[in-house]
Amino acid sequence: MNYLAHFLLAFGDSELLTGQFIADAVKGRNFESYPEKVTRGILLHRHIDHFTDTHPECLRLRELIRPDLGLFSSVAIDIYFDHMLALSWPEWHSIPLNQFASACYTALNASKHQMPERMIMTLDYMSRHDWLTHYATQTGMERSFRGMSTRVTGGERLLNAIPVLDREFSVIQRSFAIFFPELLESSRLKLSTFAPGMKSGSH
Repeated sequence: MNYLAHFLLAFGDSELLTGQFIADAVKGRNFESYPEKVTRGILLHRHIDHFTDTHPECLRLRELIRPDLGLFSSVAIDIYFDHMLALSWPEWHSIPLNQFASACYTALNASKHQMPERMIMTLDYMSRHDWLTHYATQTGMERSFRGMSTRVTGGERLLNAIPVLDREFSVIQRSFAIFFPELLESSRLKLSTFAPGMKSGSH
């Protein structure tokens, strides 16, 4: 999943949100240097990524688009699932998407002192261009894939992602409807395994 799903799955907790946001920049056991609830957010992010990477619906979708997008099929599905989430947002959250996005930017900006430098730069760009709200629009999705295409070797293949994914829209929508409620429940269960004071990646 991409940023919108990770932020929703912080369940309204600003420290979990910070951990979810910075997780990709925190390697190995470096999470142990962070406050307890930020650490939980980092570990929850890792759980979400593993759950997504191994879920049968996600694996099936990646195989479906692999002839078109190759190794980038996984990235493409992650981003497009945020599009699915944004389009169906009222099903998952009582606060309108634009208000949710604004609250996330505010909370994350208040936690900049806990972030690696590159995530501060990402946050500045994210909030300035309102990535979270733009997941709901075709223009926003095109911008996401165009930006991603410039950051990875061979990423120009992602410039073809939108027509490929739009072609399979109904299939992806059905898979998302199966996958996301299961991810939501799995994330809640994961959080329930963290005992007070626990900062071990084995839990």
